[in-house]
Amino acid sequence: MRRLTITGFCAIALLSGCGGPHPKVVAEADIGLPCTGKDFDAGEWHIAKKPQVVFHTDGRCKFSKSTDFSFVGDDGRDPPPGFKRLPVTYPSATILYSYDGTSIPSATGYKYTYTNDYPQDGNGSGVVKN
Repeated sequence: MRRLTITGFCAIALLSGCGGPHPKVVAEADIGLPCTGKDFDAGEWHIAKKPQVVFHTDGRCKFSKSTDFSFVGDDGRDPPPGFKRLPVTYPSATILYSYDGTSIPSATGYKYTYTNDYPQDGNGSGVVKN
């Protein structure tokens, strides 16, 4: 019988996908939005300049309508410059945007908010930056 030794580093890597903190740098422009939590603060996400940005849940909850996800900018634009919302069929576990790589203001980024259909107050916010 073989034994597997898991170091502290390996344990953290294994558990990070199991409800732990979300990674903050996403090379694929793929941003996870937790289903649970009231006013969940997802923090800052540094996205690469990829042609598509995907905001998604883990599938336990969905977005019921287009207004369940929006960017909240100082200039009031949704979507912000460089982003274009792509169509999805609701209810949906994903929200898709095309992204042309336009620089995002480094000091503030673009804040987003979301609400999902999780029965115990599934909502939150975060910030995307380059």
